[in-house]
Amino acid sequence: MKHVAEIRTLIAGACLISLAACTPNDEPVHLGYIEADWTYVAAPAAGRIVEQPVKEGDRVDAGTFLFRLDSTAEEAAVSEASSRLSQAMAQADDLSTGARPPEMKRLEAQLSAARARLAKATSERDRILPLVEQGYAPKSQRDTVEAEFDAAMAAVHAAEQDLKVAALPARDATREAAQAATQSAEAAKTAAEYRLNERRTVAPVSGRIEEVFFRTGEFVNPGTPVIAILPDSGLKARFYVPETDLSQLKVGETVSVTVDGIPSPVNAEITFIAHEAEFAPPVIYARHSREKLVFMVEARVPPGIGLHPGLPVEVNW
Repeated sequence: MKHVAEIRTLIAGACLISLAACTPNDEPVHLGYIEADWTYVAAPAAGRIVEQPVKEGDRVDAGTFLFRLDSTAEEAAVSEASSRLSQAMAQADDLSTGARPPEMKRLEAQLSAARARLAKATSERDRILPLVEQGYAPKSQRDTVEAEFDAAMAAVHAAEQDLKVAALPARDATREAAQAATQSAEAAKTAAEYRLNERRTVAPVSGRIEEVFFRTGEFVNPGTPVIAILPDSGLKARFYVPETDLSQLKVGETVSVTVDGIPSPVNAEITFIAHEAEFAPPVIYARHSREKLVFMVEARVPPGIGLHPGLPVEVNW
């Protein structure tokens, strides 16, 4: 992974040292450089990238599709959840048409199957958890067995509830249980669709794609940045002022930023003033300021004027 901000800061520092050395008569100037607030886009889950239609340098708007992870398992889960919902709705509709005899044997078999599934899930969980704690198995495998255990436990509870309801003489209780099952199936389908949508990532902000860290075919872990975006409003001038000038600046006020190659000074709004002093960073000091304590100030510059991270600047007000 490249270190964009660090490299550009070093380049800016080299330029600023040169700029400071050339200042006529060693007159104090407020030197700085253009810095960026990068937006790093990461995948919320682990997986292999199977689609990535964007590249470095592309302009994207908020909501633009950036990349997609393999979603075979998630698509199957949505299909299964849809089938279960259809089944639950059909059962609820069937109960509303009139009375039907209890199907105790079927429900007992369903409960037996759910208990068998729970026993298997319990055994698998007891086997995997120690391996994860000892570092012999990945944490994702622990999440899998715990999810299966929770699902099996929920299935047992649901089967037990179905068996109890079937034994009730009142038809109202049966209909309420069918409605609850439908609602549960709807929630499961919604959750499955959410996990499927999480495999598809879009741009959270408008801007330019500055760097692509992982490409199609590569595997990414949850939270690992895949793409770095330079937002339209993500540029700021970072500069340093001595204590004697600090009282002249306030957050929200405007300063004038001069950049080589830009014909006119750029107005920038101060967004941050450091509360603690520091010695001038080596990448920007001049002979008149190297021994002075200075305060870091940041001012947001407007988009669309051709500035780039790392450019050296002079700031006046």
